[in-house]
Amino acid sequence: MLPVSALSPFLPRRLLSKPLSYNLPKPLSTHSYPPPIEYTLSHPIYIIWGANTSVGKTLVSAGLAAAFLSQPLPSRFIYIKPLQTGFPSDSDSHFVYRMFSHLFIHRPLPSTVFASNQTLKVSIPSKRASIHGNSGFMGSGVYEERKLQADDAVEAGPVSELICKTMYGWREAVSPHLAVEREGATVDDSTLLDTLMRCLRIGTAGEGSILSVIETAGGVASPAPSGSLQCDYLDGAAAEKDLEVEAIGYNR
Repeated sequence: MLPVSALSPFLPRRLLSKPLSYNLPKPLSTHSYPPPIEYTLSHPIYIIWGANTSVGKTLVSAGLAAAFLSQPLPSRFIYIKPLQTGFPSDSDSHFVYRMFSHLFIHRPLPSTVFASNQTLKVSIPSKRASIHGNSGFMGSGVYEERKLQADDAVEAGPVSELICKTMYGWREAVSPHLAVEREGATVDDSTLLDTLMRCLRIGTAGEGSILSVIETAGGVASPAPSGSLQCDYLDGAAAEKDLEVEAIGYNR
């Protein structure tokens, strides 16, 4: 587990006072450029890549959340999983939420932490047991939260936050573009990135330090739901906005 001190060089002190915008690169599956998206880069945002499953991306994300929220001052860690297949039996945002809570059951927290996990939309096959339908997306209704109280915390004391979100989920544990073909729940690159930027804005108001982590579904050349590469639909955010990139590898 990373110590808190290890994060000091990890958190660049950059504050851009004016909103920035970019035009997304043209996806292979469309014939026009999507409109520019604007957001302010007021806190560090990291993208975690790693080809194949079980390579350790989610474990690294959980470790970063635990280390960052171990500081005594109020802070906010935002974890976003844009694409999740194998849902609901496999949910990386739930893993980060559950692992963080488990780590601090027998370990004192420096301040109270309010932790939450939410899934925005899932394919209808993921909820076929409770509704009628064959294809498309619907709201998942998945939301969980808990309050981890510090030993010496007072009722009106500072509270840190762990915010975990899954944007889109499919039932089959395959690549997103294959899940789209089999389950009929499509999302284009422009909508995907727009939803991501709106999730990044959540929790950015108020005081305290903030760190956001985006965990991709695979490596840089893994396909997005549209069939374009993930590095293509995230290129504008990662390159033009100078977002940090972490690549997770293994020795197999």
